[in-house]
Amino acid sequence: MPKKVLFGVLFVAATVPLFFDIAVPNEPVDASIDFYSNLMKLPEGSKVLVGSDWTTSTRGESGGEMDALLRILMRKKIKFCVYSTGDAQAPQVARDNIVRIAKEVAADGGQLYKPFQDYVIAGYFPNSEGTTLAINNNIKAAFAGRKDMPEGGRATDVTSSPVFDGITSLADFKYLVLVTASGTNNVTLERIKKTPLMFMVTGVMVPENTVYYSSGQLKGLCGGVKGVYDLETLMEKGTPDKTVPPLEGTDKLKKDKMLKGTAYYPTLHVCLFLLIFALFVGNLGMVLGRKERAK
Repeated sequence: MPKKVLFGVLFVAATVPLFFDIAVPNEPVDASIDFYSNLMKLPEGSKVLVGSDWTTSTRGESGGEMDALLRILMRKKIKFCVYSTGDAQAPQVARDNIVRIAKEVAADGGQLYKPFQDYVIAGYFPNSEGTTLAINNNIKAAFAGRKDMPEGGRATDVTSSPVFDGITSLADFKYLVLVTASGTNNVTLERIKKTPLMFMVTGVMVPENTVYYSSGQLKGLCGGVKGVYDLETLMEKGTPDKTVPPLEGTDKLKKDKMLKGTAYYPTLHVCLFLLIFALFVGNLGMVLGRKERAK
């Protein structure tokens, strides 16, 4: 088969399923269930620290993970602070996603999350190792001098935000949730000791981080498109044992739009099937060609 034809078929296979809501049976893995359950069990008004180390290059996985995380935090009325040590573009990418999800939640009757009041962005820190250690030792000192913009106001120190009310140590944040597509997972795991960790990683990072989850170093793990689809399933149906309920508003949301995990998970299966099929046909052709030449 000519390469152009093969790439054309792959293009069609990767795009057509995105326009259809294809139900794929799903059984969330324990790591995803723990991630969802831990956030859902937090009382209203809790504080969570979010490390956002991804940009649009991994929006298919990290973008879906961030969307799911924000929907849970906002519906549960949990305040959060965002920082990045992975990429200078990451804080703005996170801000754009927060604004979009905040409008979505508010349009469905939820609380409209306001910058500085309900969430604050500390920005990008270029020294991942040093910054992460500083956050663990003294988070207010680590973020000192960093400013964010309240609605209709002027740049103000992030530690003056209501998000930091009652925060004297990293231990006052219920979790540090890291959304990453880079090596900041290991940096964070090695240095953060004062609060529980949960990671949201890309598919290729799942095997390594599953070891950390299995050993108890991570309290929850969301990995790749499968992890996104798991969270969307849990948000819609609750946990399999029914101890944690669905997330408010998810039923209506899924009727109005196709969520990223729901869109990408079937597409991933179609593309993988096509690649395996092409590999099989290519090898079969090579074997038959050898037999023909041997005659």
